[in-house]
Amino acid sequence: MTNLVLALLETERPVSLREIGAAVAGYPPERGALRQAFERDKKSLREAGIPVRTEQIEGEDQAGYRIVPDEYYLPELSLEPDESEALAFALAGVRLEGGLIGDVAAKLAAPGVPRFSPIAVLPSLPGLGVLQQALRERARVTFEYHGRERVVSGYGLTFKEGSWYFVGLDHTVGETGALRTFRADRIVGAPLLGEPGSYEVPAGFSVRDELGGSPFGGTEESTTEVSIAVGARSAAGVIGVVGAAAVRERLPDGSVVAVFKVADEQAICSYLLGLGEDVEVLSPPALRARVVAELESSVRAGSTLARR
Repeated sequence: MTNLVLALLETERPVSLREIGAAVAGYPPERGALRQAFERDKKSLREAGIPVRTEQIEGEDQAGYRIVPDEYYLPELSLEPDESEALAFALAGVRLEGGLIGDVAAKLAAPGVPRFSPIAVLPSLPGLGVLQQALRERARVTFEYHGRERVVSGYGLTFKEGSWYFVGLDHTVGETGALRTFRADRIVGAPLLGEPGSYEVPAGFSVRDELGGSPFGGTEESTTEVSIAVGARSAAGVIGVVGAAAVRERLPDGSVVAVFKVADEQAICSYLLGLGEDVEVLSPPALRARVVAELESSVRAGSTLARR
């Protein structure tokens, strides 16, 4: 893998699969086995956040690959001493699972990382690197979500309520697409990148504003009481978000009925849709109708794609 990264970094032009097989030790000579091994490694590199480009070339292979140094290496940050100290504290306080904190601190010229238990450890997912690369390159990304293929122009990626959320324009909804929020851990398989520079994020867009802060809480005047039935598979996660006091009934199969107040109906609608078939909105009727309409839209979009 290291040799592959070096080979793709040191070339000034996209290199073909045949050239990669000749330059990188360890790849099998047979064409089919070489393709399979390279695709596996390329997927691993992209999932790790390394931007492997695929470009059209002339010749039998038609596709060439390279890593552009400016996209791979961090620029010189020129941090002030107080900024370096703040960075070291942040690295110690909030960590990504499996992250090499000491190495990161050294590469960013931060001082020694303080030794204390982190405030939070964020989960690392296989597809996070690809989603981050899609945002950097403004490349549409294709993935399977809730049983159908989505093609999304990503606007932002953020961590909230214990999960990573990817926000963007879903081109598979309606004629012009619709803004949607996807829980990254519910994406099936590895996301696939499209061409860089395919879109621009709307001016003034804020992923935090789109998620609406927490959909729960707010003033008494601004909230709506919601009642939902949640299956056993998702019950613990929902209780962790809405609180044990919201549980009104626990059934023998592990499912629960919860009642709680929300301040943002759009945000809670996205949250409930993320639970899939494991949740049913009991009340209010307006929210139930909204969730049903979203589900029917998804079914229609899936049928359109199937016909294509």
